[in-house]
Amino acid sequence: GKGKGKGKCRPEDEEDEAEEGDAPDGEGKGHKAKKSRGGGDDAWRDCEPWELENASFEAYYRRQNICSEEDFRRLLETLRTGLPAAIRVNRLRLGAASLCERLHELVSVCSGDSERECYSPQQLKWYPHGLGWMWPGLERRIIKKDRRHASLKEYLAQRERAGLISRQEVVSMLPPLFLCVESHHLVLDLCAAPGSKTSQMLEVMHWSQVAEANKQPSGLVLANELQWRRANMLAHQVGRLGSPSMVVVNCDAMFFPDMYCPAAEGGAREQLRFDRVLCDVPCSGDGTMRKTPYIWKSWTHKGGLALHIRQLTILNRGLDLLKTGGRLVYSTCSLNPIEDEAVVAAALRRHGDAIALVPPPEPLGEEIKAGRGLAKWVVPHPEKEGELFEAFEDTPADAKQGKNKLLASMYPPYGEFAETWEKVRGNCRRLLPHLMDTGGFFIAVFEKRAELPPSAKARREARSAQFKADKAAEAAAEAAAAAKEAGTAE
Repeated sequence: GKGKGKGKCRPEDEEDEAEEGDAPDGEGKGHKAKKSRGGGDDAWRDCEPWELENASFEAYYRRQNICSEEDFRRLLETLRTGLPAAIRVNRLRLGAASLCERLHELVSVCSGDSERECYSPQQLKWYPHGLGWMWPGLERRIIKKDRRHASLKEYLAQRERAGLISRQEVVSMLPPLFLCVESHHLVLDLCAAPGSKTSQMLEVMHWSQVAEANKQPSGLVLANELQWRRANMLAHQVGRLGSPSMVVVNCDAMFFPDMYCPAAEGGAREQLRFDRVLCDVPCSGDGTMRKTPYIWKSWTHKGGLALHIRQLTILNRGLDLLKTGGRLVYSTCSLNPIEDEAVVAAALRRHGDAIALVPPPEPLGEEIKAGRGLAKWVVPHPEKEGELFEAFEDTPADAKQGKNKLLASMYPPYGEFAETWEKVRGNCRRLLPHLMDTGGFFIAVFEKRAELPPSAKARREARSAQFKADKAAEAAAEAAAAAKEAGTAE
């Protein structure tokens, strides 16, 4: 699942699910939203009367130095506005080229007209084949609720039902592109619901059909989801594409099982590994405040602490399932370095030269505006707000105990590994909302260079198995010796 723990949806996913149909107003955290049909100068605030202030949030991220003070003020201003609507055109559907032409016409017709300027879409120049579009002047909630935009709402809804477009947040389109999926790849999406990224990877896999006269891809996308209801919704979402290259399964990503190919005659069976793995992990979701404003009220410093070990476990499992030479993308919709850089650094420290943190593919990595990975960050006390620690050694004993105890993996790299981290942290991408008028996001790309070293648990199990085998061999030898002596005596 993609929420805080096992039973809750991540805010991003709640919104994506809501857009499958017009959900009733007032969804989320027990709040009731006011119905607003008249629009107004600030209709987003009229629709959702949320309190867009949280002193703890501001103090925490100022201390983390995620950007300069000037940029941080702009970031806060952006977070207090609605998220622009965005779509992705499905290149495989009839009418895709015609739709892109209509969108280009809409730009020329509406640009410069004060009354219709908001309807002028902006093409995402970095998205391949010109298939990504956004409306900087229209927030998606307003399209859904304001009668003035009823025609646009119906136009988009019809094309979404036909599978011609998918409504997807701009930054959510980036992880699948960073993966560089090809038509022959075996792809694993470990935390897939609600399915926007899964559908996107499946579409990319089928792009070869357009270029190679309807040649079907030989690869496969395997999408996993923990909660069975969301797995059903995921299957419905990707089923609209009608692709045979899709499988949906229902497992806990932390314990995703090993799978084996059937053994050839006289041979041993071989473990199934994947060319590409996407780990879009459960997170606190504070990068989604523009579309889920209730997070302003519910945010606390504990959110990242509770999810860190789950995120790291999923990442390690994904790396284990990856082929040597394969690529894995780790992503969150959180700004918190404990969920972002700390998880990435812990995996690098654990696996050493077997994996590498690599830059995003060119030219995409340079075309998007994003910050780089942080060199240092602080870790909050799980119970005492405002008490922050720079190193694990400085952490008091009471903070290292209990349900939300602080772990060494949460802290910035130290010693010799700090030098390694300084060299590679620039390969991470921090998508800050004010840089491209988007939500907040974090993305890191790994390549697997060799088989992973065995974990401490695996080494313990191997030692235990060897000890048991030695004991069994010793017991067998003693029994054989005893039988021999008995025979001699007779």
